[in-house]
Amino acid sequence: MSSLSEYLGKIEDWDHRAFLSIYKSDFSRKTKKFAIVYSFFGSMYFWGLVWLIWYFYGYITKDYYLLVLFTGGFEQSIIIHSIIRYKIIRRNRPFVTLQNEGVKKYDDFIRIPYIMKESEKQSFPSGHVTFVLFFGFIFAYYFTQFFWIILSVFIILDIIMAISRLILGVHFPIDVFFGFFFAILYALLYLGITYTYWVTFYYWLGQTFSPIIHFWL
Repeated sequence: MSSLSEYLGKIEDWDHRAFLSIYKSDFSRKTKKFAIVYSFFGSMYFWGLVWLIWYFYGYITKDYYLLVLFTGGFEQSIIIHSIIRYKIIRRNRPFVTLQNEGVKKYDDFIRIPYIMKESEKQSFPSGHVTFVLFFGFIFAYYFTQFFWIILSVFIILDIIMAISRLILGVHFPIDVFFGFFFAILYALLYLGITYTYWVTFYYWLGQTFSPIIHFWL
């Protein structure tokens, strides 16, 4: 047990040193503003906007499959992600763990004063990195004729997102590395096993509530 603790301690020590070398680099200082803006495109605010776009697209075209695919995948994965991040691992972010090293949080795209919740201080795995790549799998699966092109583009975008999260002091290297891992895991679980059940469930909801909605409209 002690040898395992020592091994994990060495990994964490490397993780901290690797993070600080990136965070305090000239590259980080020069790209921080870009990282702040770019990081927004991995946030739940941005993906909520994407969801609305697909909702209106589905309403106009009467093709709700992508909306359902997107929604089911998000809901299933965010439940698993929240359990892992907030109930099992509960690892603090760099700006909490390494504040004595001068690490600060810089990822506020819109600065609104508020009291940070305890859950917002936890970082493993990176949600930004996880869901950018996960939704890349969703889009590649839907637009299957362009599967590898779409997935390759999202992998590149996700690598940039991972670096941005390090620059902004909100994730360690291990957090973003496992973000890629869990994105693949969530995609395999959802697209390989459970998505058909989510699609059936949401189409059942649509058929059930559609008469009620039409009645009130």
